[in-house]
Amino acid sequence: MLKNGLLWVLLLVSGIVASCEKPEVYNEDAQNQIDEALIKKWSDSTHISLTKHESGIYYKIVSPGTGTVPIELTDMLTVLYTEKLLNDTLISQTTDTTGYSFVLEKSIPGWRNGLPLIREGGQIRLLIPSSQAYKNYNVVTNVPKNAVLNFVINLKKVAKKK
Repeated sequence: MLKNGLLWVLLLVSGIVASCEKPEVYNEDAQNQIDEALIKKWSDSTHISLTKHESGIYYKIVSPGTGTVPIELTDMLTVLYTEKLLNDTLISQTTDTTGYSFVLEKSIPGWRNGLPLIREGGQIRLLIPSSQAYKNYNVVTNVPKNAVLNFVINLKKVAKKK
């Protein structure tokens, strides 16, 4: 009787394990090709000229800023930003004048690669492929998997690590 019970438990557990959904494999190269095509289509339709960074992000420096010290990953930055999808759906934005403060090295790769292109007081538009943002994860509830993100960022303050 005990053997039959153990057999049923093993069968039940193996059935549950077998029925679990396997996570999809993220193919960064294939997704980057899709994202790049979407970014180019967006750029063509909006007539906004973008530059491709070696990391894969696209950017347009609206204003380089007046700061003289280069930004480092350990710096505390304060920004005002708007984040949208390529279809112009608003995802998030700063809603006050104090801004959002964070240590650059703790941000998404697209910000780590893009924000050092400007200085304090500058403004940049970043189009960030999913590989430089949230990939195929549901990290942020209103950002779809594999989403290209469109940021306009005003860099208000750079505080050096002491």
